[in-house]
Amino acid sequence: MSEQIATPTFLSDLEYGKMSPQEKESYIKETLKKTLQLNPYGITISQLKQTLPFEKRVMEKHLEIMKFTNEIYSITVGTNVLWIPNHKGMHEATSESVKFGNNEYQVYILKNRLGDFAVIQQKDFRKGSQEVIGSLQMPMKDYDGFVAYLRKAKQDMERRGV
Repeated sequence: MSEQIATPTFLSDLEYGKMSPQEKESYIKETLKKTLQLNPYGITISQLKQTLPFEKRVMEKHLEIMKFTNEIYSITVGTNVLWIPNHKGMHEATSESVKFGNNEYQVYILKNRLGDFAVIQQKDFRKGSQEVIGSLQMPMKDYDGFVAYLRKAKQDMERRGV
């Protein structure tokens, strides 16, 4: 798997060096996200390591965070883990979102090589960002059952006075 991968334009070492630690973290995540979007069939950490100017463990940390928030997914091919962007197949299930405090929630439909999924994404709007901070993904076939479970859980909590 040593083929060339597409990458976005990088900042110069001087520009990168002038960034705060928080800006660097955001830059690394965005660079990884753009690189994944430019390679919709997936890339390995080895390919990323050969191409991007970041430490392997830093990239792995960001990939795991993006996987946790369902921005990407991974599949194992032999001994390699292939990281694949989710957003190519992700579409709004509804045109409306709902806001509670600094958070906004929206439901998406995700279609990828693993199947069809419902994704409920949580975004944080503090400091003017729309960063995904969490999400829940489930197979579409289980969605109605999950909604029924949430209704029952709410009834149970009300019965217990919670």
